[in-house]
Amino acid sequence: MGSRIITFTQTEQNYPIYDREFLGVMHGLCCWSHLLKGTTIPVLVFTDHANLHYYQEPRKIGPCIAGNLPEREQYNIILEYKPGATNCADVLSRRPDYVGPNPINDDVTVWPDHYFCDNHTSIQVFDMDSIADNLDSRIKLAQYKEQPLLKKWAPTHNLSLLDGTHWYHGTALVVMADNALRRGVISLFHDHVTAGHTGITKTLQLITPYYWWPNLKTFVTEYIKGCATCQMTKVNTHPTHPPMFPITPADNARPFETIAMDFITKLPQSGGFDTILMITDTDCSKVSIFIPYHKTINLEGVALLYLNHVIPHYGIPHKIILD
Repeated sequence: MGSRIITFTQTEQNYPIYDREFLGVMHGLCCWSHLLKGTTIPVLVFTDHANLHYYQEPRKIGPCIAGNLPEREQYNIILEYKPGATNCADVLSRRPDYVGPNPINDDVTVWPDHYFCDNHTSIQVFDMDSIADNLDSRIKLAQYKEQPLLKKWAPTHNLSLLDGTHWYHGTALVVMADNALRRGVISLFHDHVTAGHTGITKTLQLITPYYWWPNLKTFVTEYIKGCATCQMTKVNTHPTHPPMFPITPADNARPFETIAMDFITKLPQSGGFDTILMITDTDCSKVSIFIPYHKTINLEGVALLYLNHVIPHYGIPHKIILD
């Protein structure tokens, strides 16, 4: 979850596996606490640690877990267990004779049932089916208006009335010359959260069993070449061309750890202010904060602005660049 490597202390490395998994989740949440604490919408946390289910029932807990419970209550989260394909169990951690004694106290339910979600992924698949059903209805409706053209296409492209009413190319439903419908088909198999922005060949393989229209390959190729997400994430095969993100984040950088400060002056007065202090996070998020003030402000006033507007959220910076 975090952008930096977090390691356990020597003492934490000796904790039982379910305690270590609990601390792993807490370390990840704390790393992004400035974004995750007190959210109205629950934050979905995917985990491949089945050991977390140990604390779905009341258990005796030690101080390492008890001390983190107040911190956990500040997050509105839902845990969803998703097993990893290469998730090999640690045999030693499951041996009972390797588990140290717990302090004597009452059983405590660390992860109550309402923290776990079992149906989130299946809901997404159902939504995709609903989108496909609605798209099919619109495509079939569009065919009614183009019957003369479809009959003209039939001998050339080997079309048939597979269900007696609607035109198909083999088993693929024919999509008429409606760019919105055709983009909807490609979006379903390329942009959807379950599709993953596949390449041209893979997208064509996914579409052709279900939908068809003349020059399908050309349409798909142009669509994917214009997909901003694909262009930003694909490997640059032309190294002489500048990358889409010429300013890259620094490794293991944290928000507002290194900042640049500049002043925008001689502005028309607005709300009594005529100058803006601009503070930019240079090594991590590239986010900028704009703070209005008066041009007569001194160094102490600038420090006070930073103290009030930035430090409560991101802490003290390690490096400041003044322009």
